[in-house]
Amino acid sequence: RQQVGRGNVGEVWKAYDLQLRRDVAVKIVHTDLQSDPHFLSNFIQEGQALTSLHHTNIVQVQDVAVSRPSQDNDIAAYIVMDYVEGQTLADYISNTSHKGAFPSLSEIVYLFTSLGVAIDYAHQQGIVHGNIKPSNIILDKQNTKQFEDGEPMLTDFSLLRLVGSAGIVSSPLYMSPEQAKGQEPGNRSDIYSLGIILYELCTGVQPFHDESSVAVMMQHTNALPTPPILINPDLPPALSEVIL
Repeated sequence: RQQVGRGNVGEVWKAYDLQLRRDVAVKIVHTDLQSDPHFLSNFIQEGQALTSLHHTNIVQVQDVAVSRPSQDNDIAAYIVMDYVEGQTLADYISNTSHKGAFPSLSEIVYLFTSLGVAIDYAHQQGIVHGNIKPSNIILDKQNTKQFEDGEPMLTDFSLLRLVGSAGIVSSPLYMSPEQAKGQEPGNRSDIYSLGIILYELCTGVQPFHDESSVAVMMQHTNALPTPPILINPDLPPALSEVIL
């Protein structure tokens, strides 16, 4: 096994599943039972719902479990999911739109049709992602039939609900207004975050940005973004309207 990622929630390891006989990604979640005595039951309950999500543009969760080492009282909560190899959409945007090399309209339409249908499917199952951002979308380099940089795959569904709001901080840049006000994310929140990503992909910048996270959160609730077509004049007016 090898460590492939680390964040404020925990670590991600690439491992080999002896039963499935294939590579998997294991996200080991940092836990603090003293701050949330209901963590274990909530983690298992929420996690089991994620294993029921089966969609071509959602990274499949295989198992959500808790291990109890016998030597001490420490426990490890972990999520086992399919291992998807490829860059994140954040990497892709950094190498394209941020440099003024915008994807074609057909590529943009394909990307966001795929992501939109996946989110719609999850919402129909009663599951909200709650933290959609480019780094939570992986471009599967093993599947390039429709999109040459890799089929978009959403990951880290419902992580906020899984580990509790104390365990994870949403990115202010992609946060919905209701989340900025401290409310629970809903279906609208996911659509809003997709809109932020679409804005960034089409203009090369996020609609709201500031050195202060609090200032960005206030902009989400109080400010209107610059129309995308004023930043990228090559954008079709209809697409600019859709983004807004």
